[in-house]
Amino acid sequence: MTKEIHINAIIWHPELVEEFFLCVYTKESRFFDKFRMCFKSFALKKIIAFFLCLILGISLHAQTSLDSLLKVLDGLVERGNQYEEIKRQRIALLREDVLNQRLSLEELYHANLRLYNEYEVYICDSARHYINRNIEIATRLGRQDWLNESKLNKAHILATSGLYAEGVRLLESIDKRELSDKLLIDYYMSFENIYLYHAEYAEDDEYRPEYLKKMNAYRDSVLRLVPQDTYPYVITKGPSLVDQNRQKEAEELLENFLSKVAPDTREYAIITSILAFVYQYDDRADMQKLYLAKSAIADIKGVVKENNSLRALAELLYGVGDIERANNYMKKSMADASLYNARLRNVQASKMLPVIDHSYQLEKEMQRKKLQVFLWVISILSLFLILTIGYIIRQMKKLAKARSELVCANNELQKLNADLLDANHRQRLMNDALRETNCIKEEYIGRFLGLCSAYIDKLETYRRMLNKKAASGKVEELYKTLKSSQFIDEELAEFYRNFDNSFLNIFPDFVECFNRLLPEGESIVPKQGERLTTELRIFALIRLGITDSAKIASFLRYSITTIYTYRSKLKNKSLYRDDFEERVMKIGSFKA
Repeated sequence: MTKEIHINAIIWHPELVEEFFLCVYTKESRFFDKFRMCFKSFALKKIIAFFLCLILGISLHAQTSLDSLLKVLDGLVERGNQYEEIKRQRIALLREDVLNQRLSLEELYHANLRLYNEYEVYICDSARHYINRNIEIATRLGRQDWLNESKLNKAHILATSGLYAEGVRLLESIDKRELSDKLLIDYYMSFENIYLYHAEYAEDDEYRPEYLKKMNAYRDSVLRLVPQDTYPYVITKGPSLVDQNRQKEAEELLENFLSKVAPDTREYAIITSILAFVYQYDDRADMQKLYLAKSAIADIKGVVKENNSLRALAELLYGVGDIERANNYMKKSMADASLYNARLRNVQASKMLPVIDHSYQLEKEMQRKKLQVFLWVISILSLFLILTIGYIIRQMKKLAKARSELVCANNELQKLNADLLDANHRQRLMNDALRETNCIKEEYIGRFLGLCSAYIDKLETYRRMLNKKAASGKVEELYKTLKSSQFIDEELAEFYRNFDNSFLNIFPDFVECFNRLLPEGESIVPKQGERLTTELRIFALIRLGITDSAKIASFLRYSITTIYTYRSKLKNKSLYRDDFEERVMKIGSFKA
């Protein structure tokens, strides 16, 4: 790479922009060393424009990543039972081992421990059951190390299930002088977790500072014992740095260790949730939502019912007006907390769920009222269009009669022949325009009226089906039906098919003519079973006179940015950059 690089080369080469993003996020200076000479060679105006483009690119990149993660999370919330089924099958196999009568007490201890590990973040009551059995086995065998290990495991379950006082008494019953280095770390971490959960539970309470003080004391004990660059060290040191207002150091520590952790694991979920906590204190809401989404995805895939990320993400989404998604996430979070029997998570979710659910119901009611208004407006517009068409037909009959009279007059007034020919030519152009308009309106009005009738019938059928399920008490089936987006997806697909068919009935050679505006090898060919692609639909709407990107985005259910990108991309690679859309408007013009 030369010392001086043209500014346009940086903007239009994605690999250079990507390198810049990487260097900014990793806080490296090599990008600036590599491009220092570039900035000395150009006017200040171009440099400012360049950085504005980069800042916009970073913002759009972060938002796109969050949107993608939320779509993945939506699917997992709706269809996450497949991971839970795999876990249940694994638990069933482990329970068969426990029921084996020929196992020795030592073997039974380890079999119970494996079941405890499966139930630890899944169902706390079952986890307590198997760890209690291990406490009995360790007592019978006189294994003090196993007894201490089992008590520490039980203390962890008591903390996550909200039994803080019981957990503290159990930990105090352990003589820490008998603990190995590993169990001593677990001992201090158990105390830390209990007082952390207790402080969360006692939010806005006078005893909260006391719980936080004890938590910090045990946290310091953990940090003195645990080796650096290990998972226990990172999850303990990260929050400690945040408490000291050293967010940047906490972010670097957690980000560096996150690359060593496998995704979709409990460790990954905890580290990403702590990172979200860091960004919360740093007032970076987008990054907080991004890492909460990553944590929630890992929790669902790991079948972790004792979770907090999904609830926290729901509250953030509610704050920015994403009511439906927040409602779905909060209900899922509360269902998980109930299954696990996590008292703290139930309390946290129960505070927000009624608020979110009420807002969700209000939004649905507003949408219903808007739909009624739209139906009335559409009906009135339909009547107006019918009257307009009648008027146009009447005018066309008058014009036809006028043409007949002009022909008779032409025989008598040959001297005006040239003027009459010119008038006839202008008249034909007007008639062509009227016939093209009439053809488009007749096609779309016919389709529109048919769709309205079909949608009313389908809505009535759908209403009856829901009413039938509600009347018969099938609440679960009714909930699943309301939650499913299959009905909307099918109707949207049918709507696009009707649009494609109507448009191609009017402009049958649109695709062929459109591809002539593109270079060879860049033609857009619809897939088998499709008549128009997304790009072709965008320019089909433009051909019909809908040029506003916001209206096109609303019609096709894409973001305005996506529509703008499609338009710019095709325009830039077309054979006619300067008047590409004007040429599209001329495709398939009606001919007499």
